[in-house]
Amino acid sequence: MNKIFLRWSTAAAIAGGVFLSCGPAALAESTPLQDGLVSYWSLSEGSGTEAGDTAASGAVADNGTLRESPAWVNGIFNSGLQFTGTEDVLIPNSVDMDLGSNAVTLSAWVKLDKLPADISGSFAGILDSQADNYIMYLDKGNNELRFKVTDANGTSTSAHPGIPAAMLDTTDWHHVMGVYDGSAGSVKIYYDGVLADIASLPTTVGTVRSGQVTSLGAQPTTADPYTASNFYEGGISDVALWTRSLGEAEAEYLYNGGTGNAVGAANPSIDAVAPLAATKPTAQPVIYYAMDGDLTNQGTGGAALNGVFHDGPGMAGPQFATTNHGQGLDLSSNPEATSSTSGNEDVGQYVSVDYTLPDQGTIELRFSSESSYNFQSLWANSVHSNAWESWVYGNQRLAARGNNAANAANLDFLLTLVGGIEENHHIAFTWERSGDTMDASLYIDGVLREVSTENWLAPGSTFYLGGGPGNHLGKGVYDEFRIYDVPLNDSEILYLTQVPEPSSVLLVALLAALGGVSHGRRRAC
Repeated sequence: MNKIFLRWSTAAAIAGGVFLSCGPAALAESTPLQDGLVSYWSLSEGSGTEAGDTAASGAVADNGTLRESPAWVNGIFNSGLQFTGTEDVLIPNSVDMDLGSNAVTLSAWVKLDKLPADISGSFAGILDSQADNYIMYLDKGNNELRFKVTDANGTSTSAHPGIPAAMLDTTDWHHVMGVYDGSAGSVKIYYDGVLADIASLPTTVGTVRSGQVTSLGAQPTTADPYTASNFYEGGISDVALWTRSLGEAEAEYLYNGGTGNAVGAANPSIDAVAPLAATKPTAQPVIYYAMDGDLTNQGTGGAALNGVFHDGPGMAGPQFATTNHGQGLDLSSNPEATSSTSGNEDVGQYVSVDYTLPDQGTIELRFSSESSYNFQSLWANSVHSNAWESWVYGNQRLAARGNNAANAANLDFLLTLVGGIEENHHIAFTWERSGDTMDASLYIDGVLREVSTENWLAPGSTFYLGGGPGNHLGKGVYDEFRIYDVPLNDSEILYLTQVPEPSSVLLVALLAALGGVSHGRRRAC
């Protein structure tokens, strides 16, 4: 399947379920489209050697100089520029180009002459720079049209969001919008008004790196005479740059069903898209451990898939802590950064179940910990110690993957952006196989954080929770663990983050009435 994430229509989602929230979910106020617009090259001149910048919010006019005479052609609106692989438009560094913000949006209309796999070099710049501070380009090796951002520490996106060649063509104009939100740690790319891919930035710095000298149609060097390379072949029209993160509503407006709306034609106030409606999953989990005092499977797989508890020497057996959903399995007594086994002997505590993950599915659970170290295991698998696993790094970056071999893109997200590892977080990993590859998604607290396409690796026959042979032990509280044999969608995962099981609600009330002791973990939805 193609790597594109067509979100549920808001109207259909509202009709299909009820929106639930831990607090007010009011829409953001309408925002004028041109708020934060610091540079805008409409490329509507139709002649001459200059591409004028007409952004009202810019401090200076970031006019571009046409080099080697790219041709003026009919663009998506009025005119645009045609590049044949030897030309560019050089845009010097300025106070506008040095954004000074933790957000950036780059919008452009493009008409490709070559698909990424067919370009002459490794890359072809649509809006590019040698510094790669914020760029849009064709990537030959990955066969995608990509967006990349680099922060002030020099850290770039862990997986640059891209539009795969299977979605691209060389016949029509298409709208592309790259969006970076440093406060949320997300980097997205929209294609023809729809979110096509999302990745995360493994840093909390946020601010976009300064010092970019930019070209349309190529990649210039950082020093005079700013020699161009990595040339693009095709048309470019209506290019805009904001110091804020635009969203789905703006992407839909700018695409406008294919006819487009020019950034500079009007300055409408655009409402944010309505919040996603939470919908109860129609599928039933194959495995469901409520962790309310035992590891009994309440899923459709029955008692054959009950959890097996592994206990190392001197350990006290399974312990359960009070949580917002009844109880959770407490592995907090495990030692940090310690392998689950030494030889054939268990060292600490973890859970196993004899179950082979299917070709598609969802793994989801709640987790909190009072420690972060390399590498704290959430789950693992017998096929390989570094495949079909999820773990937390010492910097509190949570990661998950199916394959550890070639083309294995880890999904990850910094928990420090959403309260840290001490908070109780809902974590979901979905996958769907298509031949020799699979598409995977990582959700944290009901929000899609990153996606990837990677080579398929058949899972092993044993699944581990909190460690397992070849993996470090987990040290935290595990709760509401489920495995489904279908990939849940956004609204279903959101539902699971917000709705406790009725039995758990009653248990919490009972424990409270009996004076049950809380472990002091802060409440999370």
